[in-house]
Amino acid sequence: MKIVVDVNVVFSSLLSKGNSLTVFELNSVFDRLDLVAPEFLLMELEEHREEFLKRSKLPKEEFDDVLWFVLGQINFILKSEFSKSIPKAKKLSSKHLKDVQYVALALELSCPIFSGDKSLKEISGVEVLNPKELLSRF
Repeated sequence: MKIVVDVNVVFSSLLSKGNSLTVFELNSVFDRLDLVAPEFLLMELEEHREEFLKRSKLPKEEFDDVLWFVLGQINFILKSEFSKSIPKAKKLSSKHLKDVQYVALALELSCPIFSGDKSLKEISGVEVLNPKELLSRF
């Protein structure tokens, strides 16, 4: 199953040993999900990296290990590969412009988004699966 990864589940994996991290752990064993994300996710991570390192209370090495474990399962897609879907994504996510690239990629690939962001669930036209819902599919 192809699914777009939203940055919040990556952050969640770094902050707690909860359902988000469990999805990545199970996928590393069973390889059931084709995880993809816009390269924009990497920019968001870099922008908030220090903040999340502090909030995680993990030693830097462990934080980096978890981050590389999660990122190693994601195929990153250039914006140019889904840019034709951006206008429709902007209309759908007009209240949540930070989500446009995730929505556009999901539209382009006709697949759901893996996210715990409740505001994404409000967007019609794109299926959004939170970590618990995605775990139920394993």
